[in-house]
Amino acid sequence: MKMKREEKQQLVNELHGKFSTATVAILMEFNGLGVSEMTELRQKLRGVKGELCVVKNTLARRAIEGTSMTATQEAFQGPIAVTFGYDDPVAPARILKEFVDKRTEKVKVKIGVVEGQVLDSAGLKRVASLPKKEVLIADLMSRMQFPMSGLVGGLRGILRKCVHVLSAIQNKQTTT
Repeated sequence: MKMKREEKQQLVNELHGKFSTATVAILMEFNGLGVSEMTELRQKLRGVKGELCVVKNTLARRAIEGTSMTATQEAFQGPIAVTFGYDDPVAPARILKEFVDKRTEKVKVKIGVVEGQVLDSAGLKRVASLPKKEVLIADLMSRMQFPMSGLVGGLRGILRKCVHVLSAIQNKQTTT
């Protein structure tokens, strides 16, 4: 069944919006994936504010014009599905990595863009191995607090020594 020109343009506009607003977009080549497997992946992605779209390559090439995905134009060949993430860029990459690791013969990650940076499959694996955003923020905060807590501890020690010296002087004066 052929799509009308208006339908194609509407689809291109929708895809352009997704490519423009996504913090992460990962192209995946798939062969022989069942509907149940695709549904499982879609459900997992929804939990992290992500989605999976099977795209028509010619329309996707038009949709990426003017977005950070422009450099990936050559990757749109064969059966392609695009994983979009709209919040945390690491979570969709992690879910996709786990999914691909279980189905290496059916699925292959081709290329992706994470916050404007084009990454190959090895780069995307490194992104997927990053800790969660909350863990990174907590680690950063503890590293920022460490110098101040060290300073407070040092000052507390100096004050304690001062009090002991004054106490010793007072004890010495009262005994004499």
